[in-house]
Amino acid sequence: MNRIKITLRSYDYILVLAVIAVGVFGVLMVYSFGNAPGRPTAINWATGIWVRQLVYVISGTVLMFAISFVDYRLLTRFFIYIYVLMIVLLVVAMVTGVDEGTGVARWIPVPVPGLGPVTLQPSEFSKLFMILFLAKFLDIKKETFNKIWWLGLILVLIAVPVVFVERQPSLSAALVILSISFIVLFVGGLYYRTLIIGIGLLAPVFIFIWLDLQREVPTFLPSVLNTFQWERIETWLDPQMGSDAFRQTQQSLAAISAGGLTGRGFLNVSHVIHGHNDFVFSLVAEQFGFVGATVLLGVIVLIIARCILIALRAQDIQGRLIATGVAGMIIFETFVHVSVATNFLPNTGMPFPFVSFGGSMIWVHMLAIGVVLNVKIPREKSIFDDEDE
Repeated sequence: MNRIKITLRSYDYILVLAVIAVGVFGVLMVYSFGNAPGRPTAINWATGIWVRQLVYVISGTVLMFAISFVDYRLLTRFFIYIYVLMIVLLVVAMVTGVDEGTGVARWIPVPVPGLGPVTLQPSEFSKLFMILFLAKFLDIKKETFNKIWWLGLILVLIAVPVVFVERQPSLSAALVILSISFIVLFVGGLYYRTLIIGIGLLAPVFIFIWLDLQREVPTFLPSVLNTFQWERIETWLDPQMGSDAFRQTQQSLAAISAGGLTGRGFLNVSHVIHGHNDFVFSLVAEQFGFVGATVLLGVIVLIIARCILIALRAQDIQGRLIATGVAGMIIFETFVHVSVATNFLPNTGMPFPFVSFGGSMIWVHMLAIGVVLNVKIPREKSIFDDEDE
């Protein structure tokens, strides 16, 4: 009973309310995408998806509260199994999860009573799995992981899921996993000299890519990326070429411009392709303008700040790395999503955390926040602590 009181007293209610608020706002944005007056008949399929999004947010909130009462040290104790599960799910998605007609193998269909077939996206869950895995691994090897053989092993373990996710293909999710991993490595104690050496080794590669892009017909990126991925970059470099990615970006910029300072009002939206997920920020800016978009980003900054604060006050390395990893995930995803919507970066298909449509994305981010909430709870040494700590 005392333990429950301590837990409730130390709960970060500001973080909880901010996450729920953004999730509910996301339901409204998905509703506006499918139910705005005068929407094209081509997106009639989107009319009822807000109900699914509402279910995702409600179930995600339940998952967030449930996992927040589970000691994160118990979760990380199974870090090897978590890593193996991640790889198995990615392989299953690649082998059995092909969406006929697109050739994309990102989802595993799972029948859910009341919702029908629900698709799980292992690449989304891999983000949280990598955070939990690395938090424990780096804690165990905190004195030695900077040695060349251990660091090499860590980089290989990071590269495996990144390559699998990129081959699905999902370049955006692969970049998120990669960024999370390096953020956790840096906070975990990566030597500055190792970081400098790594940058030095990668610099020629980036220079080569930049020089190749200056050519009339680049050869490197087209050979390593999928056709549609290269087309998105090519269109971003030369908008005159025109493509689906070009039309998406143009509609996004037009919607943001139409919103002005205070927006056109709820449900007063033009048609933005993928406005319910990859370009949901454009819907926000069009309906609520610069002011509304700034408020949304402000709440996201609040969520990130609470995660960082919890990381700074964490009682051990694992907790610090988990909270930092989750904060890094949200930072990277938000930056890329907004940058794509404003044409600062090529179209990569990055969802906006907690707001875009998608069950896997909502559940993973809610679960991640739940684990961070648990990190904040005061605790004494227990059976979940390593004996040498």
